Amino acid sequence: MKKEKAMRKKTELQKIDIEEQFKKLEDLIHSSNTFFMACHINPDGDTIGSMLTLWSVLRRMGKKVTMFSQDPVPANLNFLPNTCHIVNKLPRRRFDVGIMLDFSSPMRGGNIKSVLKKCKTTACIDHHKTADNHADINIVEPTASSTAEIVFRLLYGMKAAINKREATYLYVGMVTDTGRFMYQATSTRTMETAAQLMATGFKFYRINEAIFTSKPKEHLKILGRALESMEIKAGGKLAVMSVTLEDFKTFGANPEHTEGIINYGLMPYSVQVVIMFREEEDRINVTFRSKGLVDVALVAKNFGGGGHKQASGCKMAVPLKEAQEKVTEYVLAKIDTAIKKKNAAKKAKTETKAIKTE
Repeated sequence: MKKEKAMRKKTELQKIDIEEQFKKLEDLIHSSNTFFMACHINPDGDTIGSMLTLWSVLRRMGKKVTMFSQDPVPANLNFLPNTCHIVNKLPRRRFDVGIMLDFSSPMRGGNIKSVLKKCKTTACIDHHKTADNHADINIVEPTASSTAEIVFRLLYGMKAAINKREATYLYVGMVTDTGRFMYQATSTRTMETAAQLMATGFKFYRINEAIFTSKPKEHLKILGRALESMEIKAGGKLAVMSVTLEDFKTFGANPEHTEGIINYGLMPYSVQVVIMFREEEDRINVTFRSKGLVDVALVAKNFGGGGHKQASGCKMAVPLKEAQEKVTEYVLAKIDTAIKKKNAAKKAKTETKAIKTE
């Protein structure tokens, strides 16, 4: 039953005419006056950058916009102008349009369902392959590097001139979600978009420095503890890291200080998949990274989460040890299946080549 439901949702997304959805949202923006925008819980550069961009452009068009984030803006993004306008208290008023940025399921935005119900029309702009069709207008492009890239395309279609500050916001969204343009989702369109943004004249090197090379001491302490905890499994193909509540207490750190740490797990040559467990007061935050051997978006979805083929995550309301056992066992099985499939394909290719030679 679950499989049929998932297939049905996938088919629904495939049937959506993206160009038609873009046109609908463009028309809606022009004809509406009040907007509610939300980013996802535990916000990152993409969701924050995309929201700030639309907020700025729509305000220049004379629209009234409210930006909402249930969780605080990460410290490494506080250098961005106008983050002070992002509220964490749900508004009670009604809106013409409600826009979800970088997520599609209302649950990923926190407690926003009550506000979305007061919006005449809802829209979703997202690039996750696990996205669902929850809004009235759904612009979901799994092939896009980031939601920021999609927002740029939307504004380009609207012939909206992007100023230097707005270009900065979009660049932050793109450079963070592509891992400095290193991830597989980075395309020629991504680089062309980045080039057009850089042409506005903002100092991109200052942005890179602020986000990637300047870190608080708490981050470095937690990084050391995470690396110390790292276990290598599956013949070197899986790395598992954990950060506990005790670790946060010891170093006076918080979950925000773990940003980007999981990527260190991919550094060993043989590692193909990384799991990082982060213990919180009422849940376990689990993040995944992959070099492509295993589709971690599907792994995360199995535990109620989602994301991309090479980067995903989920949350589990179980003790740390239980989460570690369940998730690690599941991923080990997926790695084993992937290796067998890869070896079978190699064997078949070799046999086919041998037959042709004969």
